[in-house]
Amino acid sequence: MSQPIPVSGQDWNNLFNLAAIIALVATAIVVGAMVFFVVRYREKKGQPKLLPNINIDNSRPRDNLVFASISIIILVSLVAASYQLTPNARFEPTAVSKSMAIDVTAFQWGFRFGYPNGVSTVDNLTLPGSTAVMFNVTSTDVMHNFYLVEYKVSIEAIPGRFNVFWITTPLATGNEVYVYNIRCKELCGIGHTFMDANMTVVSPNVFDQWLTSQNATNSSAIGG
Repeated sequence: MSQPIPVSGQDWNNLFNLAAIIALVATAIVVGAMVFFVVRYREKKGQPKLLPNINIDNSRPRDNLVFASISIIILVSLVAASYQLTPNARFEPTAVSKSMAIDVTAFQWGFRFGYPNGVSTVDNLTLPGSTAVMFNVTSTDVMHNFYLVEYKVSIEAIPGRFNVFWITTPLATGNEVYVYNIRCKELCGIGHTFMDANMTVVSPNVFDQWLTSQNATNSSAIGG
C-alpha cells in the first residue's frame, strides 16, 4: 500500500508545480524570443548595418504596461497562495475529533518525544491515525529545527522557549503502518547531518497497545 501524502504536503507540492510550470513557460518565451531575434536580425555579409529606429511606437508603452501587469498579477498570486499555506500548521485542525499533545525536545543531536502519560522515546515517534497532534517544541542546548519532511512543515527549537504547531495524522486501520521522516534544518553542530528521526503512524488500537507496553517497560525499569 502506498504511503499517504499529508494534505499540507500535497498543497505545497501543487504550489511548487504551479510555480515551476509558470517559470518554464516564462523561460521558454524569453529564450525563444532571444533565439528568434538573434537569427532574424543577425548581421549578414553585403547588407547594411541595422540602424535602430528611434521613433517610439505609440503601442509600446501599452504593451509594456500589459506585460508588467501580467507579471505582477502572477507574482502576487503566488505570494498570496504561499501565505495562505504558511499559517495552517499554527492552528488546531477542526475536522478531527481526537487530539493529543507531544513534547519535542531537541538536543545535540537527536529528538526526545514526551507522551501525555509520561512515556518518552528518542528519535522514534509513534502516533495514532486520524488524530490532531500538537507538538510543543523546545531545545536543551542550541537552536535546532523540527522538520516533518513529508508534511512540509517545520518550526524552530529554541532553548528556554516552546513553539507550537499542529498536524493531522492519516487514517490507519488494522496493521497499516506509515513512516515519515523528521529532520533538523538548523545547522546545530558537527552531528547536524545525522540528526534525524522517524514518525510512525499506526491504528489507534495498535498505538494504545504500544503505549501500554512502553509504560510497563518504563515502570519496570524504574522499579528495577
